[in-house]
Amino acid sequence: MKRTLLMGLLMATLAACGERDQSLATGSKPDTKPWQAAQTPYTVKGWTAGDKTTWEAQMRTRSQTQNEYAKVE
Repeated sequence: MKRTLLMGLLMATLAACGERDQSLATGSKPDTKPWQAAQTPYTVKGWTAGDKTTWEAQMRTRSQTQNEYAKVE
């Protein structure tokens, strides 16, 4: 009984140590500003890369679209 419990504990411990890194390699630098991203086919119309004002306006619009309180009224 003790041996089975010890083996189970050992297996659980080793399984946790063998986990691989699950983060994505995006290739972007962490020190770049969010509004300085490159233009991609998926960018929203009305936002230009490098313009902080339009980026902030787009983020405000996006957050208000996801706001459940605004949808109920």
